[in-house]
Amino acid sequence: MAPESKYMGTIKGLNSNAPPGCSLSYAEIEKLSDCLQDGTVFGILSELKEIQDIMLNNLHKERTNMVANYSRRREQMDNEQREEYEMMIGDINFQPAEEERMIRSFNDKKKALETEESDALHKYDLKILQQLDKQVDDQQNYLNAAQIPGMKRTTDSAELKRQMFILKIIDTLQSTHT
Repeated sequence: MAPESKYMGTIKGLNSNAPPGCSLSYAEIEKLSDCLQDGTVFGILSELKEIQDIMLNNLHKERTNMVANYSRRREQMDNEQREEYEMMIGDINFQPAEEERMIRSFNDKKKALETEESDALHKYDLKILQQLDKQVDDQQNYLNAAQIPGMKRTTDSAELKRQMFILKIIDTLQSTHT
């Protein structure tokens, strides 16, 4: 009988506390332990985390810039409307009916900008979700190519939960054994 690898005991211990439906078979534990021996998987995981962090930071910055841009546009619109209103009130030919028309026009423009912002942010949020889905797909492909047990392309929530458990095991091993 071959000696157990240095990770086998820890993986068994972590597996004993697996969430329902996530526990690994003995063969999967052995395979996971074996594929971790040379440290390549830890390197792959670190690189995938770094790529994911960069992507998330970029998406966050883009969305924050969009929100800031709309905030500037609202502020500019408010200033322009205030100036226009003050000019109208100061006009000697001022008519109260004009004031009501102007206020309605201002409100319509504000509402149009709010709708534009809401639509743009909704569209961008959908883009974020698509990019995150692609990121998960790419990560699954890399981890499958590294022959990590349980890693394959899937959108099944139970399989994704199991994959996250396996990644948590690897992350724990990386932080405690390297």
